[in-house]
Amino acid sequence: SRAMADREKRDRKATVEVYTVDSPTKKEFVIEEGSGVKLGDIPNVEFALSKIKGDDELLKLIHRSMYRTPGKATVIKKNIRAFSGFPAGFDVKKSEDLFTRAFAATLNMVLDLFDLPRGVGEDGKKEAKVARLMAFMQSPVASGKKDVKAAAEEKREKGKEKRERLTSKKEKLAEKKEKAKAKKAKGKGGTKKGASTSSSKKLPDDTAGIKKELQAMAQRQAELLAKLEKKAAAASPEPSPAKPKQARKAKESGDAPAAKKPKEAKEASEEEPAEKEEPDAPESKMPSDADLELAVKQLLKGADMESISMKKVRGDLEEKLGVPLTDKKAKIKEIVNEIIGA
Repeated sequence: SRAMADREKRDRKATVEVYTVDSPTKKEFVIEEGSGVKLGDIPNVEFALSKIKGDDELLKLIHRSMYRTPGKATVIKKNIRAFSGFPAGFDVKKSEDLFTRAFAATLNMVLDLFDLPRGVGEDGKKEAKVARLMAFMQSPVASGKKDVKAAAEEKREKGKEKRERLTSKKEKLAEKKEKAKAKKAKGKGGTKKGASTSSSKKLPDDTAGIKKELQAMAQRQAELLAKLEKKAAAASPEPSPAKPKQARKAKESGDAPAAKKPKEAKEASEEEPAEKEEPDAPESKMPSDADLELAVKQLLKGADMESISMKKVRGDLEEKLGVPLTDKKAKIKEIVNEIIGA
């Protein structure tokens, strides 16, 4: 403790007062009026702007060219819509430099957003595009083109109407199919019912009714027999000259030809057409390889070898020889190749 008392005491430093320095007042963002129309009031520009997201780099470039700041995603579209042209005293050169340094694709997107033509030829060069863009931003005005939003809505309405027509058409077709199906099922049911009714028809029990039924059956049988004989007579060949003589002879002798029974007449009518069939013509003889080679040589004599084809050669041979030569295709090809290669 004595040592501590001998040690020199430290002098206390004087208190220094701290002064707070006010930060510079943040400049308020003000959109000055230009000499043109606000971009939000130009329909095509407003429609194109509504299709782009607020954090898109394209909007940041446009906002910087208008206000010298990239702008926040929450208000960037609002500020661009409020732009009506460069105010008096604004440094337009910096905005022009921004667009001059931009890629051609980016420049085309800016032109599309402002509903300006991209241009062709001299007007399609970068310098012309930048000049056209700067002239528009100096005093924005509608291009006078067709309202893109109205056209899009019209297209959407037409697409909707088309879809509704297709749906209605499909529904009508399905309904029609269902009706046809029901009608078909009903027709089948009616046929079965009619068949069962006819099969269950009762035969008469009284004598008069039985006789009447038999008479009707006999009359129908006679009509059918007459019809059958008529058909058989029409199908039979013309009688030979000797037949009338034989018939006369049979008449003189008093022997009349016996009438054919219905069954025999039917068999005769079925057999007679077979007798009229002509015998098959004898098959043409297939030519030998030597005959085939001779025919090919005659056919190719003086012919244009570059334009001739195997199919044509075979067709001409078949016409000449009168026989199909499908089985001789390989041989014909071999002969033709030998003649061409000779």
